[in-house]
Amino acid sequence: MMELLSRDDFKDTKIDPNWGPFGYLLYVLHVDQLKLQKSHNAPPPPQTLCKQDHTGFKLRFKFNNSVGLKRKRNLKAVEEEDDGDWVAPKLKPKKRRKQEKSVCPIPPTNLPPKFRQLIVEDMGGRGLVLVIQKTIFFSDINPTASRFSIPFSQVKTHDFLNDAEAKELDDKNPMQVWLLDPSMKGTNITFNKWVMGSSSLYVLTNTWNPVLKNNQLKKGDMVQLWSFRVNYLLCFALVKL
Repeated sequence: MMELLSRDDFKDTKIDPNWGPFGYLLYVLHVDQLKLQKSHNAPPPPQTLCKQDHTGFKLRFKFNNSVGLKRKRNLKAVEEEDDGDWVAPKLKPKKRRKQEKSVCPIPPTNLPPKFRQLIVEDMGGRGLVLVIQKTIFFSDINPTASRFSIPFSQVKTHDFLNDAEAKELDDKNPMQVWLLDPSMKGTNITFNKWVMGSSSLYVLTNTWNPVLKNNQLKKGDMVQLWSFRVNYLLCFALVKL
């Protein structure tokens, strides 16, 4: 029958103020093992003292597996830890998920001075807004499609439209606007909004192919589309970077 510990079992105990909770627990287990060994007329288990560290005075015991606790770490690992030479095991680096290669975007730049002078000083334009900065893709130079796409996901702001213009586009009514192309020549072009499944985009259509040809735009070119107003009418400027 198992006997409980009493005060008499701890009468010769010298308490070290540096012991932490774990140290006290180990010492109680040690006393319990001594008492159990005495009841079986067996020699006491060996005791090993470890050096003091910031957690207090730690006690380490070797227990008989038949009556004590089984150690989960091997002796070599414990000794290395006690000597202060323990090194954390090397962890296998986490495999990074493969990601599709993306093109690093060029930070938006200001409107070139020659465009600003033409728009603001010569044309009396106001309210310049950067609508999008993007790379020309194959779909933009496809002569069959004849359109320049402005995906919502890349639009800097939709505030270049007033409420009446936004409603016209929502009602599927295209707008005729004035476009200043990279060569600084003006042309009329159709501005529309398309909804394709869960994606939406603005488009410049109809006279887009002549703009491509006259400015020799090709796949991979970086361009900016700016909006501005002349006498409250919506206009655009296409700038090649």
